[in-house]
Amino acid sequence: MRFLLALALCPAALLALSSIARADAPGKSPTRDDFGTRPARPSGPIEIVTPSPSTTQTPPAPPVAEPEAQPIVLEQRPEPMQQGRTIRQHEAPLATAPAGDWAILHAGLRPNIGTFGGIGTLALAHARTERFYGGFSFSLVRNDAGTHAGALQLALGRNLADTFVGVGQISLSENRARTMRGIAQTTLAYNRAGDMIGVYQLAGYNRANSFAGVAQIGGYNRTDDSFAGVAQIGIFDHARRGFTGIAQVGVVAATGEKLLDDGQPKQSFVGAAQVGVMSSASGDFNGLVQAGFGAFAGETFRGLVQIGVRNEAKVFKGVAQIGLGPLSQKESYGLQIGGAALALEEHTGVQLGAAFNYAKSASGAQIGVANVTQETNGVQIGLVNHTERLRGLQIGLVNHATDGVLPWTAILNFGFGDAPEVSDEQSSAKGRARTSVH
Repeated sequence: MRFLLALALCPAALLALSSIARADAPGKSPTRDDFGTRPARPSGPIEIVTPSPSTTQTPPAPPVAEPEAQPIVLEQRPEPMQQGRTIRQHEAPLATAPAGDWAILHAGLRPNIGTFGGIGTLALAHARTERFYGGFSFSLVRNDAGTHAGALQLALGRNLADTFVGVGQISLSENRARTMRGIAQTTLAYNRAGDMIGVYQLAGYNRANSFAGVAQIGGYNRTDDSFAGVAQIGIFDHARRGFTGIAQVGVVAATGEKLLDDGQPKQSFVGAAQVGVMSSASGDFNGLVQAGFGAFAGETFRGLVQIGVRNEAKVFKGVAQIGLGPLSQKESYGLQIGGAALALEEHTGVQLGAAFNYAKSASGAQIGVANVTQETNGVQIGLVNHTERLRGLQIGLVNHATDGVLPWTAILNFGFGDAPEVSDEQSSAKGRARTSVH
């Protein structure tokens, strides 16, 4: 078969063609509405003509030769008639051949087909099909389809489809589908889908506007609108408009337009775990575990634990923040455990800082070398304890409570929080008076 012979003799030359194939029109970058997936469509009726003999050429052969082909109309589109485009016979869509030549299996160098229904198409270079209904389409360089409803779209170079319904797009370099309904996009380099409902994308770079399936697996995994599935697993996992699933696992795992940008719209993580060297949710984190060298929740953390050398949440509501310096910018509820535990506003629970604990207002316990609050409702245990208002107990080598039973004590101090708030000068004068009485 001539196709198999060409396939055996010319793979290197055909692969070289793939390096210069372009998925998009020259000078035009892909956008949400332009995936570079539309095969060329003539705008009006197509005519096929043979070249007219030149006046300077030898007169045509006697009438025994085949008669000159007359112009024929192949396709009438429903839109208003436009001036027809004249193309040569060798450029004619192969769908115009009798059904027996293309409705079962078609092979060619650069087939350009309107509608194909059958087992499959084979192309040595570039296949272009408006509407494919069959088993598979295969091309060594580039495979374009307007609508591909079939099992597989296969190419060594690129697969492109406006609408893909089937099993998968499989190639070595690139797969694109504006609408993808299938199992997978699989390639070594780049997968892109506008709206994907399937099982997985597997590539070095996976991108989808919206993804609903099982997983994106690759070096860089990105969704621009939404991710609803099981997992993003890669080096850089980025759900720009929020993540709903089980886990993001990567060196970087993030939700939100940009990483650590306080001015961005807040996007939330909803799942079990976000794990990476850096884990970040620009909005709320709703899950079990957020873990990484750095772990950040731009709004409220609701879960079990946040673990990181550097971890932070605007509001923490969970079991524990564990790290070198766990930080809550506003309220925090639960345990803060680390070298220094910091709650810039209110903390309810326990702060266990090896060196230092701080809360503007603490309800519960602070245990560390130094404990500092403006208001304490509970107990402070450390070498040095300081608060402005004390409703509870201080145990330490040095205890200071502005409204305590005594402002300065060693070992033990009490406060009942019933004294009126006083200025610094008044508190200093009160302390001197008490010292003189004793």
